[in-house]
Amino acid sequence: MKILFLQPPLGAWATWGVTRSINIGHAQLAGYLREHNPDVQLEVLDCRAWGFTEAEMLEKVGQSRPDILYVGDILHTTGGLAVVFIYNEAARKVKEKYPNIKTVVGGIFYASASEFTLKENPMIDFCIAGECEETLSALLKELGRPNPELSTVLGLTWRKNGKVVLNGYRPLIMNLDSLPMPAYDLFPMDKYVAHTYWKNYSETWNSRGCPAACTFCYEWGQYDPRGDQDLKKYRFRSGKKVVEEMQILYNQYGTRVIVMMDDTYNVSRARVEETIEESLKCDNKMKWMPLGRAPYFIRDIDLFKDLRRAGCFMCLVGLEVADDLELKKIKKGITVDQVKETVAKLREAGIATVLTWMIGFEDDDEEIVKNRYAAIDEIDPDIIALQFLTPIPGSPIWDDAVKKGLVRMEDLNKKIRQWDFHQPIIPTKFLSVPQIADLGSWAFREFYSKPGRIGRAMHNRKYDPLVGVCVRDFMQNVSHFQKESHGTKSYIGKE
Repeated sequence: MKILFLQPPLGAWATWGVTRSINIGHAQLAGYLREHNPDVQLEVLDCRAWGFTEAEMLEKVGQSRPDILYVGDILHTTGGLAVVFIYNEAARKVKEKYPNIKTVVGGIFYASASEFTLKENPMIDFCIAGECEETLSALLKELGRPNPELSTVLGLTWRKNGKVVLNGYRPLIMNLDSLPMPAYDLFPMDKYVAHTYWKNYSETWNSRGCPAACTFCYEWGQYDPRGDQDLKKYRFRSGKKVVEEMQILYNQYGTRVIVMMDDTYNVSRARVEETIEESLKCDNKMKWMPLGRAPYFIRDIDLFKDLRRAGCFMCLVGLEVADDLELKKIKKGITVDQVKETVAKLREAGIATVLTWMIGFEDDDEEIVKNRYAAIDEIDPDIIALQFLTPIPGSPIWDDAVKKGLVRMEDLNKKIRQWDFHQPIIPTKFLSVPQIADLGSWAFREFYSKPGRIGRAMHNRKYDPLVGVCVRDFMQNVSHFQKESHGTKSYIGKE
């Protein structure tokens, strides 16, 4: 039996310039199957990395002749939910051309909307609810038997006599150190790049969940809603394992810069300390960037200099809104002052910052948005990552938007191309969708129009050169963001 992990032709967010990153979900699944399903042949077709067209994709699938096709992702940074339409279409077109291939989908969105997925997409045979490793492994073992008992595969959604069936809930994998290393050898590692100038690039994903569980978080879409708020069950690989993976990437695959896509890398101080210790012990030369929460950064200020020595050159800090009452409303669990201090102290240590924030919450009006921008301008990070509020199935904000008639599951099947987080999709009480887009474009332009800030970020002697070229890429894409936010141009379907 052969399984083909397919990444269809795909672009990137407008603000990210030329970005072709590994599908880390595919890499982790392939590593798991290699260990637990040794009789299954593994193959990867990354059309994004190779620049293949749709026609070339179909030709390559035919040459591979797999028994199983898998598509999906675990990260929103591939392009929000806009990529789900692309994955669905890829599965459909492969199935139409090669009807004997079984199609399987899993990951973000699919995990929380598995029954809907099969009802709306007849060319998809199986959808995984929740985490994928154990379910995909069990499915392949059953498909390899003369008389498969698909009803025994927990977490699987399938069709029985034409009726969509969702099997029982599969519990989370609690010990992430038990997972094998991703199967990087199957991927064209020399093809990956980020922000146009970060060559020899990769991404890793070494923790799951977040204790904060903000109401808007995209991670809700990674979990089976039948779980007991599984998003809040934070699990992580040890710092030792994380550094071991860095060493493998650096020494065996020539990777020189990685972004740790863990939604909150720094929940555990002990883990941060172990990452530093292991990095310094092995003279780790990898340059890396984690994502973290301000309260934990504040807790670990005394570690910042050692973080820099260990290869950390930039950190992403989430803010989203810039008023403490608003922060409580979305259950962010932080304060504005914590974020402000985090940015300042990281800069002192020679570590640059990316600050995430959002527009489009229910009570947003022009004054609130401009005040939010003013607060961010005062915090003064090196880079901002602006996104528009986009409800994710499974999240509290999704449930609220459905009740108010602002979104429907059916919209995701028809209009999902727009759901890339860079195009507003629902109005607020006071702003229309075009007005939200206008304010977002204005704020983005304003931030990158300050020579002092740009000069500091691009020429700071304490910063790694990777920071300056990333800032340059964001500046070069200000106009592209404006077009994308107004729906006149999208980089999610093409380069």
